[in-house]
Amino acid sequence: MSPRRCSRLGAGWLLLSAAMAFPALAEKARAGIVLPGGSSSEPVNIDAAKLDYFEKEQKLIYSGNVVATQGASKLQAGKLVIFLTPKNGDGKGLPSSSTQVRRMEASGPVTIVSKDQIGTGDAGIYEGSENKVYLIGNVTLSQGPNVTKGDKLIYDLSTNQAAVTGRVRSMFVPATAESGAKEKETVPKTKSAAPAKPDRAAEMP
Repeated sequence: MSPRRCSRLGAGWLLLSAAMAFPALAEKARAGIVLPGGSSSEPVNIDAAKLDYFEKEQKLIYSGNVVATQGASKLQAGKLVIFLTPKNGDGKGLPSSSTQVRRMEASGPVTIVSKDQIGTGDAGIYEGSENKVYLIGNVTLSQGPNVTKGDKLIYDLSTNQAAVTGRVRSMFVPATAESGAKEKETVPKTKSAAPAKPDRAAEMP
């Protein structure tokens, strides 16, 4: 079945509202938590260059500098595929307020920002049945100067706990070293005193 298309979605439009492609059916979205640090009371907003909607598969494909936000959390990707599960379970009809996100697949590079934590990877997956978010391939998780790298990051949205698997490499900057570096930057430079000039009157016989 040919997809229905909508170009350039505004960032304020709701993810699961049919207003994305069908403005007459706009209703409040019910997305739940789909991004680390997000809130179930917050809608998911998406901005992209293009949307392809496949009614039979209940699938939405966003492409072109995709930015998805939920509260203060943000996901950036080149492409984002969203699989929907209507509440009636028959998999038919247009998206509505009863529609739920079953799965999301982001291809990259993918960046997820939650407060002061930044996670990057080649691909990202949200699995609704597990309530978990995955970053896969060349994963980097950073918080300030501290960085951890690995093959896969698993974030549990129920417990807010993250785990990095594969060959893990971490770098942590001690707080004392960080504060010491800041102190060096803030200490003002003092000019050395110029040597005193000799008293000519004292030199005269």
